[in-house]
Amino acid sequence: MHSPSLTVQEGEKKIQLRISNVKIYSKIMASFAQTSMELTFQNDSGKTLEGELLFPMPEDASVSGFALDINGKMVDAVPVEKVKAKVVFEKEVRKGVDPGLLEKVSGNNFKTRVYPILPNNSRTVSITYIEPLKRAPKETNGVYDLMLPKVENLSNFELKLEVVCSTKPEIAESDLQDLKFTQEDNESEKGDVNNFILNLQKNDITLTKPMKFVLPNFYRDNKLYLEHDEVDDQNIFCIEDFPTNIELENEEENEKGKGKKSIQIIWDSSKSVSYIDTQYEIKVVEMYLDTLQNESEIEIITYKDCVDQKKTWKLDGNNKEKTMKEIVTYLKEGIIYDGCSNFESLNLNKKNENDHDVDLVLLFTDGFTKLGSEEPAWLKSSAPIYTFSDHVSTNHSFLKKISNITGGEYFNLQSLISNRKDTEQEIKKEKEKEKEEEEEEELQDYDKIVDRIGQFNFSYLYCEIEDEENSGVSEIYPSQPLPVILNDEGNVDGGFTLTGKINKEKSSKITICYGMGSKVLHRSEYLISKSESINILSEKKILSKYWANEKVKSLVVLGDKMKNEILAVGKNYGIVTENTSLIVLETLQQYLEHDIVPPKNSLPEIYEQFMQRRRSIQERETERVQNKLKRVNGWWEKRMSWYNTDYYGQFESNEKIQQSMKKFQPEIEEVQKLVNERLEELKETKKIYDEKVKKMKIGKDEEIISVNVPSKVNQTFSPGTFQLSRTVEVPDLSDLPELGKKAWLGIKENRELRERLKFDREQLRNNVSFLNSKFSEIGNYINELKKDPQKRKKVVQMEKEIKISSYSKKCKKKKKSSSSNSMRFMDTRQDERSVSRSSRMRSRENIRSEESKKKKKGESNTNKGPSLQIKEWDPNVPYMNAIKKGKDKEERYQIYLEQCKENGTTPAFYLDVATHFFTQGWKDLAVRIITNILELGLDNVQLFRIVAYKLDAEGFARHACDLFEKSLVLNPEEPQSYRDLALVYAKLGKSSKAIEYLIKVLTGKWDPRFDEIELTALHELNALLQKYKREKIDYDEKQLQILPEAFITNIELDLRIVLGWDTDMVDIDLWVIEPTAEKCYYGNNLSEIGGKVSRDFTQGYGPEEYLLKKAQKGFYVIQAKFYSSHNSKLSGKTSAVLTFYTNYGRENEKQYQVNVRLEAAKDWIDVAYVEIDF
Repeated sequence: MHSPSLTVQEGEKKIQLRISNVKIYSKIMASFAQTSMELTFQNDSGKTLEGELLFPMPEDASVSGFALDINGKMVDAVPVEKVKAKVVFEKEVRKGVDPGLLEKVSGNNFKTRVYPILPNNSRTVSITYIEPLKRAPKETNGVYDLMLPKVENLSNFELKLEVVCSTKPEIAESDLQDLKFTQEDNESEKGDVNNFILNLQKNDITLTKPMKFVLPNFYRDNKLYLEHDEVDDQNIFCIEDFPTNIELENEEENEKGKGKKSIQIIWDSSKSVSYIDTQYEIKVVEMYLDTLQNESEIEIITYKDCVDQKKTWKLDGNNKEKTMKEIVTYLKEGIIYDGCSNFESLNLNKKNENDHDVDLVLLFTDGFTKLGSEEPAWLKSSAPIYTFSDHVSTNHSFLKKISNITGGEYFNLQSLISNRKDTEQEIKKEKEKEKEEEEEEELQDYDKIVDRIGQFNFSYLYCEIEDEENSGVSEIYPSQPLPVILNDEGNVDGGFTLTGKINKEKSSKITICYGMGSKVLHRSEYLISKSESINILSEKKILSKYWANEKVKSLVVLGDKMKNEILAVGKNYGIVTENTSLIVLETLQQYLEHDIVPPKNSLPEIYEQFMQRRRSIQERETERVQNKLKRVNGWWEKRMSWYNTDYYGQFESNEKIQQSMKKFQPEIEEVQKLVNERLEELKETKKIYDEKVKKMKIGKDEEIISVNVPSKVNQTFSPGTFQLSRTVEVPDLSDLPELGKKAWLGIKENRELRERLKFDREQLRNNVSFLNSKFSEIGNYINELKKDPQKRKKVVQMEKEIKISSYSKKCKKKKKSSSSNSMRFMDTRQDERSVSRSSRMRSRENIRSEESKKKKKGESNTNKGPSLQIKEWDPNVPYMNAIKKGKDKEERYQIYLEQCKENGTTPAFYLDVATHFFTQGWKDLAVRIITNILELGLDNVQLFRIVAYKLDAEGFARHACDLFEKSLVLNPEEPQSYRDLALVYAKLGKSSKAIEYLIKVLTGKWDPRFDEIELTALHELNALLQKYKREKIDYDEKQLQILPEAFITNIELDLRIVLGWDTDMVDIDLWVIEPTAEKCYYGNNLSEIGGKVSRDFTQGYGPEEYLLKKAQKGFYVIQAKFYSSHNSKLSGKTSAVLTFYTNYGRENEKQYQVNVRLEAAKDWIDVAYVEIDF
């Protein structure tokens, strides 16, 4: 077993909290064990933390209880829909309340979030689970493995193990000494059983491995158990059947595994596989190949986000051993593990690359597919697939499903291979000790696995029920054929368990049928009646929960269509499923607010009060939607009032502004002239300077990006150093003209000139042509103007115009390569360290160029065809500098793989590298690289969104859709989940779905922190409806009947900018500096020219919008500011997405998306410059 652990996020790292106390109570009865494990975690830091506790459960275990300490008392959880449980949890956390949430994630892993864990304090969690016992091979003994956390210096450990059986249990494995069972009176379930108890209490101990107990003769006889089911007042029956002496017919014909074959080996080469040791899986391949005859054809296909490599070998007589070594070497050393897994990409069929029939497929994977469907269309037409996994976290039910559908078998190597060695050191140590008996036992395990590959499986087939219509028997599980293990003696190894329901007043005869294919080879008969059964009287309802878990496993393989039924089972029987979670609440008010029924037994008073005050859910929901739409209508009326106001005309007629601009214009033109006429004088200086830079000796990978100026040359200039990053020595300027010295040093020291020209890092390094020999003259001129109080205000405006002029210079250089009269995006993102604080200060005062006044009043730009240009962000980080040194695609990819060793645990690394590969046009590798982010955590919505936003921006809407759908399943309480999916559905042509999800944003019940996201959704809904009308795209018009007529109107905008981000409880602000130099943001959300900024989202994901009905000619500077974070997880960087629209809602609408990353509160970056030129 593997250890549960509670981790907290601290920056880019995850750390485990120390366990201080462990209490375990376990009871074994009726071939099942129910275990309650109570763990106390200690927060030794000075911060309040949120923890994530992950329980990797045994393969067939099901969680049946959860409790969390609240105010020093353990409070039991109640089953709730997984969707609703997360909504409730997040809402209560924001209130400062400490609920608990336990949910099932991928595979058979269970996760609970714990908040808050106060500084220098502790939290206690209790989880109860049920699992069937194992049976020792070829023996009648039962085996119970007790999972223990791995803990050093554990302060307190308590264990109580109760076993109801006929023979005293034995301790097979344990770190602890002095373990003894004592016999006590039994619970009278049946007279021939005893009650054995083990009590233990220890202090200051170390736990390193699980405990193993052997129950002698536990499976000596067939058994039938009954337990009353309070859910529907029936009885649950459970049959433990152990068929013996079974003879197979035509056994020789069944030895297909050693024949001449065409074999496909499918090997998961996604990033997650690189973290495990594949030695056991490779050993299975090696031993199976040895059984094949000569001329067998072996095709190995590696897959990740897509099929990676295909290689084929043929086993011939003389070189079979050599070929086998080549295959094993390839599996050990020739596979690159990168990217996420996409099972759908395999597209298997019954032919291989050489068009030969494929006899069988060996699939090695953990069963998790991050992209694509879990049940692709090709699955039913595949050859038999034998699935293998040696991963701790495995999607067991999915792999069983694949094998059952195709006629193969699933092998969980974690449980099938004994005497496992976890490290290379242990393997070496074992070899040195020459433990031949253990090695022989391990080889026998492999032999058993290999013998079952390619054989017709001996299986449980079905049940025959006597007089089935009147029998009272129903819901028998397993409901489909299931392979069972037949040992050499003809006995079913480990037995077979069948469970179902029967009317409590009836008896019935059931026959369990076993066989191969469709032929029955063995029958076991049972009479289901009280007199013939062991009646279970325990209040724990172990059998009922086991039946419920078996039903869920049968429903899961049928896919999402069984979601509601799975949900009902989980709620009724109190077990955690993919659709059900357990949540801990405390007060009546919480249960009423969230409409959750309290536990009747543990909180009887609260339960009675709740039932008395509960109203009809349907009536409340109808009333809520009506009230919600009224609120949205009030917001929409205000938005339409803004839309219908002619801000453009008002601005044109403002004589005061125009007169002010006339006064400023001469000064602006004079300073611009002084700057521009000096640029030509520096051409020769630049040449000399470039030669000097080449001769400079600096360290590897360093760049000239800052200068320390000696104090003796600071006499003419203002003090201080323009520091960008690291420091290098000042180059020798002795033989440069005096003009060049002043140019080089002046630009570093004259703060005002830095402000006006806004030098970024790239300009400072490579664009010396911007240096000006007479900067001191301009500085003096500025200072003289500022001495005059009446001119000081003009100088401030003049400086801003010079900034805008410098933006214009940059954009005009781009303009030469594209058509005129267009709108352009120019990405100016740079390392935040290169932007000085003063360069971020901007005024709201309105200045316009004389040229803008020439525009005709009311003129629209709808006929313009905007072209979009952007230079992608290139972060200045060591790993990117190393990767760029590669000569071509292949070399850069190899450097990236090397960099993974040091940086491969952070999403930012993969996002940066993928962005670079996208920019280079290497989209296949870019997709692979960015999907590594999905491998960094199980069911992490932030990771899903980081990848989905980028893939959507790069044109991979289908992949983005897969991830947004998973995000919605995990976070349905957030309207952004529906909006994200609606927009990508629209791109994929799913019109009705897109409309449905946008309407859900309008009508859904959301936390107040998301208020007014409905306005964004309404804009997008109207734009979609206009597009569908123009292009005659069908959709279900009945969907709109729920909305007021006023909601549907044509909205057209010259410019729309939308900012969203991927991290909850974070505040990022959208700022737009308009051509008038007015800043439009949350503090000034309506500008003179009509620019409108939406509500400031301070505790969510956004989106924030900038809307402009009629745009002014000139430059728009778009900025994103990381204002603050309220996220308790101490998370790292936040990815933000800005989407630009021109001619929004019109036929010639254009869209462009930009991804940026912000790391800490107060980070502020220029995202883009937008030029509108009519």
